[in-house]
Amino acid sequence: MQPAQAEDAVRVITISGEIDAGQAALVQRGVKDAEENQDKAIVVEINTQGGLVDSALRIRDILQGTSIPTIAFVSSRAWSAGALIALSCRHIIMAPGSSIGAAEPIPATEKNIAALKSEFSTTAADMGHNPRVAEAMVDKNAGLPHYAAAGEILALTDTQARELNLSEGSADTVEDALHLFSLGNAKVYYENKTWWDSGLGLLQNEYVRMLLIGLILTAVLIEIKTAGVGIGLLTALLLSGVLFISGDGSLADGLKGLGAFFAGLLLIGLELVTPGIGIFGVVGILFVFGSLFWLLGATVQACYILAGGIVIAMVLFYFIGKHLPKSRLFAKIALTTRSTKEKGYTSQEDKSKYLFQRGTAITVLRPAGIVRIGKERVDAVSNGSYIDRGVAVRVIEVEGTRVVVEPVPEQNKGG
Repeated sequence: MQPAQAEDAVRVITISGEIDAGQAALVQRGVKDAEENQDKAIVVEINTQGGLVDSALRIRDILQGTSIPTIAFVSSRAWSAGALIALSCRHIIMAPGSSIGAAEPIPATEKNIAALKSEFSTTAADMGHNPRVAEAMVDKNAGLPHYAAAGEILALTDTQARELNLSEGSADTVEDALHLFSLGNAKVYYENKTWWDSGLGLLQNEYVRMLLIGLILTAVLIEIKTAGVGIGLLTALLLSGVLFISGDGSLADGLKGLGAFFAGLLLIGLELVTPGIGIFGVVGILFVFGSLFWLLGATVQACYILAGGIVIAMVLFYFIGKHLPKSRLFAKIALTTRSTKEKGYTSQEDKSKYLFQRGTAITVLRPAGIVRIGKERVDAVSNGSYIDRGVAVRVIEVEGTRVVVEPVPEQNKGG
C-alpha cells in the first residue's frame, strides 16, 4: 500500500454478531461505496462466533471480487464463518487476546467437512495465506504440529497467528491497525449493519424469493383470467420492483430486467384489451419469465428459485382461480372444454353390444383374429381353442375392447 495522503479515505465494515444474509448485504453495500469513492483500503472489523456458511461464502466472494486492498481486523473473535471472512482479506491484523479458527461445520459429517475444508483452503491460498493452517481450522483430523494435535480443531491466539504468519501484526484498535499500513492520516468511514441491510438480506433468501416469484406469477395469472382493470399487473410490477431492489447485479442490468418485465406486462395487457390470436399474450409471458430469470441472476440457482415460484403460483391459483371469471385470453391458453359421456364422448369404443351375438371367423383365430358380426369386422380372441377361417362363432365375453368368442357347438357337431 502507498502512504496515505490527507484526502485519502478508508472504509471500515463492522461485522459483529451472527453471520447472516444481513451481514452479507452490509458488506456488499460497504464494498460498493468504497469502490465508488475510490477508497485506499477496506477494513473488515470482525467479532463473531460464526453463523451461516452460505452468507459467509457470499461475503468471501464480495471481498475477493474487489480490487481495493482488504484488511481483516479481528477485534475479539473470528470463529467458524468469521474465520473464513478473515481469510478472504489480503491482510489480517489481530487485537491482543483475540482468536481465530474453530470452524468445524455442524453437523460435522464427512461431506460437510470436506466441502468446507476445500473452501477454506482455496480461499487462503488465493489471498496469500497458508492453506494448511486454514484446513486445520475445519478438519480436526488434519492437526497442526505444536498448535493442534490430531483430533483437535485448530484455534489460534493472536500470538500464535503471528508465529504462523497468518497475522501480520497486533493492534488495539482499527486506527492502530491503519498505522501499520501507513494509513493513519486517512479519513475513516464506518459502515454498520442497518435495518435496510437486514431487510435486504431477508429478500435475498432463496425461499423468500421463491415466495415472491410465486406471488408475481399468481398476480399475472389472475389478471389474465379476469381481464380486470390492471390491479393484477400493477401488483406484479410492484413485486418485481422489490425483486429488483434485492438484486446482486449492477443497476444497469437490473433496469434491463425490470424493463423487460414491464414490456411483458404491457404485451399481456395489450392482448387482454384487443382482439387477436394470442401472439401478444404468448410473447408477453415469455418476456415475464425471461426477465424474472434475469433479475434472479441468470444462474442455475435462479432456475431452482423460478421453478419453486411456479409451483407456489400453481397452488395459489388453484385455490383462487376457481372463484374468478374467465377472460378471452385465458380461454385461449387454458383447456376449458371437457369431453363427457353426457356430450356423447367415450374414452374407448363400447363393444358390449356384441355380447352373445353370432358371427363368422374371417381369419384364423389362434387365439387372436378377426370375425364378422353382421356387417362389421371385429377384432376378437378365441376362448383358448384354435378356430379356423369360416367357422361360425358366438361372443361369450366382452371386457372393454376385448371380445372373446367360441365356436358354435351345433356347427361343430354337424361338421
